[in-house]
Amino acid sequence: MTNGLNDVKLELVDSVSAAEKFITWLGERRPYDAIAIDTETGEREGRPRSDALSPWHGDLRLVQVGDGITGWAIPWNEWGGVFYEAMNKFDGQIVCHNIAFEAKWFEIRSRWRMPWHRAHDTMIMAQLLDPLGSGALKKLTSQYVDPKAAALQSHLDEELAKNGWTWGTVPTNFEPYWAYGALDTVLTMRLFEQFWEKCGPGKSYSQAYELEMATRKIVTRMELNGARVDLDYSRRKYDELTAYSESVKDWAKGMYGGLSITSNIQLVKILESLGAEITELTPSGQKSASADQLKKLIIDGNPQVKELSEIVLKQRKADKLASTYFLNFINDNVNGFVHPSVKTMGARTGRMSITAPALQTLPKGDDTVRRAFLPKDDDHVIITSDLDQVEFRMFASLSEDPNLISLFNLADATGSDPFTEIGREIYQDPTMQKSDKRRSLIKGVVYGRLYGAGIAKQALTAGVPEDQMRAVSNAFDERFPGMITFQKKIEDIGMRRLREEGQGYVHTWTGRRLPCDEERVYTLVNYLIQGGAAEVFKANLIKLDRADLTDYLIVPVHDEIVLNAPREDAEEIKQLVRECMTTRDGWSVPLTADVDGPLNNWGEKYI
Repeated sequence: MTNGLNDVKLELVDSVSAAEKFITWLGERRPYDAIAIDTETGEREGRPRSDALSPWHGDLRLVQVGDGITGWAIPWNEWGGVFYEAMNKFDGQIVCHNIAFEAKWFEIRSRWRMPWHRAHDTMIMAQLLDPLGSGALKKLTSQYVDPKAAALQSHLDEELAKNGWTWGTVPTNFEPYWAYGALDTVLTMRLFEQFWEKCGPGKSYSQAYELEMATRKIVTRMELNGARVDLDYSRRKYDELTAYSESVKDWAKGMYGGLSITSNIQLVKILESLGAEITELTPSGQKSASADQLKKLIIDGNPQVKELSEIVLKQRKADKLASTYFLNFINDNVNGFVHPSVKTMGARTGRMSITAPALQTLPKGDDTVRRAFLPKDDDHVIITSDLDQVEFRMFASLSEDPNLISLFNLADATGSDPFTEIGREIYQDPTMQKSDKRRSLIKGVVYGRLYGAGIAKQALTAGVPEDQMRAVSNAFDERFPGMITFQKKIEDIGMRRLREEGQGYVHTWTGRRLPCDEERVYTLVNYLIQGGAAEVFKANLIKLDRADLTDYLIVPVHDEIVLNAPREDAEEIKQLVRECMTTRDGWSVPLTADVDGPLNNWGEKYI
């Protein structure tokens, strides 16, 4: 922990003399030749407060610049020109906390652009150093700099509430407001000075940090590019789905004496009255009609229970598609384009997550929502590329199981499918095809192992009884023992580290440290594979960037990248994408990718 904040100076640019003082200050020599930059943003008059976070709907109010001692606040409308003059002369390192936020605001609301080649992000550093910790600036600085770091924010929150101000209406010369903003740059630099010791060149986290910063730049460009959506289709599907959902609710009320299937308590009551056994519980201990419970009832329930469970799952899906996706497309589009927000380190493993809309929760293989995504104009088409069973391929390579590796290579050489080839081996049936229902049992075993699921969960996912899944699992282990040996090896490493260091963890190929929760060492296999797959996908994005394809990228979802390609260059771009999305070096089973297109909409891939 540093010497706290007793020596901090906070300044406001509100006069010519203050502006001159700021420019002189910026020219001083300082550690790392680095400064921090931050912004304060707000909603416009009459607009919802959420607009304060959107550069397409809100406004810049303050821009702050600082080092580890001094923080400056610059009211944007009055003194933005001072920022331009100063930053055009500064050629040192730029540090932000959540660089994507600042970069998008400057891109949309200013003439200045983030110099990514000399920019850094302390939030990314913090998430690498402690994947289980908070990424929030005030919490981090309370931990690493001074416990009093959050006091100014608490004071500001009280003043905003007392005066009825919002982030869009608080006066820019109100000292608790501008001082709060200026302090953020000081705090950011204090964190940078500590984190750089582990994330800088040649340090233990340097490779992972360089990968994440390069990815963040590319994904921020995707967010700015946006994706065109079919608003007519979205409105039509929203109306259809909401009408269906309401009709199901009305039917259920009439059928079951006014009870509501959207109430967990009432749905449980209905199901039990039909003879269902409810075994799932909520965190508070109540019986739960969760999705997993309904899937169990579809397998084990009587005909009435099965029918109702299927209807409820369909109604829930309709509600989610309508409200999570189509309503967001309608309300949040900017001139027909949506700009999803992507967290490039959304999970502890480094996997991405997407909000506004939450595209990572799209039903796999479902074209309903994806059909809303269009090329940006008639001269462009959609191209998509999805990694082929990347986690299973990594698992097979790391297991070093010769039989499994041979089957993968056979599938690749013949144009077959690894799950089908494994099924032919286990069932001794060379005629088995990809459409065979037994293939889902193989997938259930494989991904159950990857995600640390037991036989019961594997059976539920595959939609079969547990005894049937157990038989397949045992046959799998007999033929491919390398996978379970590898699992045990990773768990043993995790247990040893837990005993000796107090925490179980694994390292990915970039040196990223992935910890597990106590008593959950078995999850480390999943973290290693999932984290490794995330890094492979990010490395592929960097290859796409080096191939000058970044301006065509729309959105990353799971292991898939979606592009907006010029129609006349579509075939050439497809070949480039396939090369960039395939990784062979270092893997016994190549990490290949499928490429689809040209498409008139994203959903055509799944029809």
